[in-house]
Amino acid sequence: MKIYITGASGRLGRHVMRFVGAVPLVREAKGLPGEVVTDFSADSLGKVLKDADCVIHLAGSMRFWDAGEMRRTNVELTRKIVESSPEKCKIVLASSISVYGKKLKEIPADEATRTNPDSAYARSKWEAEEIVRKKGKHAILRIGTIYGQEFEDYFHILRMLEKGKMFITGDGRNRVPFVHVEDAAKAVASAVEKGQGTYVICGESRTQEDIFSIACKELGVAPPKKHVSFWFANLLGRIQELGALAGMNPKLTREHISILGKDRAFKWERAKRELGFHPRWAEEGIIEVVKEYKQRK
Repeated sequence: MKIYITGASGRLGRHVMRFVGAVPLVREAKGLPGEVVTDFSADSLGKVLKDADCVIHLAGSMRFWDAGEMRRTNVELTRKIVESSPEKCKIVLASSISVYGKKLKEIPADEATRTNPDSAYARSKWEAEEIVRKKGKHAILRIGTIYGQEFEDYFHILRMLEKGKMFITGDGRNRVPFVHVEDAAKAVASAVEKGQGTYVICGESRTQEDIFSIACKELGVAPPKKHVSFWFANLLGRIQELGALAGMNPKLTREHISILGKDRAFKWERAKRELGFHPRWAEEGIIEVVKEYKQRK
């Protein structure tokens, strides 16, 4: 079975490559085993993918403040891959639970819950799904908020918690839908042969307060007590996004604020039944990330 993969050098991709023997597609040489360099044009992809039995499509943009780039990467690249691959080639797409929107139509949500993409990122992921659905053989994985030891994005929050500068958005009782990177990678690998259709790939949802309390206990500090309104936190996120236009690297965007501050929980029974998906407990994963943070300080 000839399998190709985009995004192999990314954090999720590196884990997927541990479980799947796939050929990485890259824009420039990265030293990955068996990699193929392509400019990702339709012509180039058509030549590269002519013998493909499956394409694992993980590449995408999470520059939440740049709608143009997200469209080019999340939508148009997906279109090129689907149209350039053989008719019987299976597409495994890394999508996102963002397609359900920040206010779920039902809680916990699952594959049958009505979608409501309410941001540029969510809309780009939804459009990518629509493109992939036209392929007879496909598996669309709506992945939760990924975390793991190499996700240094969370170190900023851990530093704020450690210094007593982190705030709770809203009342803190909202549930946050995380999934460990290794669990998501195993689901992707399983979907190559087993999956057909759409799957929610999300682990245990814990409240915002619980997450901070678990992290703070491991850090040896008191959990945050200060609450700010979602409106105010969102404003701070918007200010950071504007800073990105001047070349700054935003630490907390409006998308991040929504992830932390909105109440979302999901069921993953279909993925468990058909893909063998078994996410680890959130507390175990959070403690793992904090330990990594402490080691790197």
